[in-house]
Amino acid sequence: MHVGGGPYDEATKEPIKKSVAPHFDDLKRCYAKVSPKITGEFGIDLLLQAGGGRAKTSHPRTRLKGDGFVECMTEAFEQMDFLPLKTNTTTVSYSLRFTPL
Repeated sequence: MHVGGGPYDEATKEPIKKSVAPHFDDLKRCYAKVSPKITGEFGIDLLLQAGGGRAKTSHPRTRLKGDGFVECMTEAFEQMDFLPLKTNTTTVSYSLRFTPL
C-alpha cells in the first residue's frame, strides 16, 4: 500500500487495512473468476476522504485474466466503507497478491 504524499507509517495505514480486511472473502470470490489460476496481483487507486466513507476508485491494474474479474474487484472496493483517516483526503494505491491454493 502506498499513501499519496505520506506519511507511510503504520498509524496512517491502519484504518485503511482495518477497512479492507473484513472484505477479503468478497475479494476471494472475485479471484474465483480468474482463469487459469495463477499467482498474480491486482492494484487499484482509491481516493479516500479524510472523514471516511466510500472510496472513488480508478486505475485498476492486473495481469490476471478472467471474465468479470476486474469489474468484480472494482465493485468490491467501491462497496467498502473506509474508516476516518489520520491524514487529509488522499489517494492510496492498494495492491493484493493472489496465490492459488
